[in-house]
Amino acid sequence: MNALSNCGEDASRHPNPELAALGQVHRPKSSPTPVQVNNSLVATHTVKMAKSKNASQHHANRKNLRNGIKKPKTHRYPSLKGVDPKFRRNHRHALHGTAKALRERKEGKREVA
Repeated sequence: MNALSNCGEDASRHPNPELAALGQVHRPKSSPTPVQVNNSLVATHTVKMAKSKNASQHHANRKNLRNGIKKPKTHRYPSLKGVDPKFRRNHRHALHGTAKALRERKEGKREVA
């Protein structure tokens, strides 16, 4: 019995006939054999997903200190998003009144702003 007879390959088709004669023929990996469980086909083995690295703190502190740890920038007029609506309405009217008083003082109609 030939060594190749059980592997299903022909020695004449193999690129290296010496290895084929010795029975050292490269066989491609077979796919998982399906098994029937509860009227559905299921593979006999599963492929595990590769693990991924979530985070690393190595050297991060030194790199942050090189750039300098800075305070967050503050804006001149912070957003009023999320502020009490009653306060926002009053604030809008107060700003309008202040602008009107400054305009009148500039025109000479008012002495005190």
